[in-house]
Amino acid sequence: MSSPQLQSHPFFNNLIFSKSPLFLPYFSTPIRNYNPKPNALSSSLQEFPPNALRRKTNPQCTVGFSLGVDLGSSRTGLALSKGFSVRPLTVLKLRGQKLELQLLDMAEREEVDEFIIGIPKSWDGKETPQSNKVRSIAGRLAVRAAER
Repeated sequence: MSSPQLQSHPFFNNLIFSKSPLFLPYFSTPIRNYNPKPNALSSSLQEFPPNALRRKTNPQCTVGFSLGVDLGSSRTGLALSKGFSVRPLTVLKLRGQKLELQLLDMAEREEVDEFIIGIPKSWDGKETPQSNKVRSIAGRLAVRAAER
């Protein structure tokens, strides 16, 4: 059962990827020059467009970084983006709680204000058994990020 808060963003629905992105806003670090609605934290994720889209629609927007997370069964790839340029960070060989804590520490260190987590899909766009595992980890990561 997927949480209504964990859904892919409509900006990327028309792109052809083997994985569809999952956006989780991360508000532990200060968001420079970005003033969300007063009740933003209780709003749906659809009201929080990804940083790249915010910059494209508003050139004066100077929000922070996005941390791309590719969760695999034995390794997790990380990449950092500010807008449309992406640079690889590292590959982690951690799992479970240690992985979640390392991701949150890296997010604070790199001044990240959103996670982008790849959801595995099959060639015909259907979710795979790995998709549920990734959604579970993403949900736990969202809870931990909200606690910080």
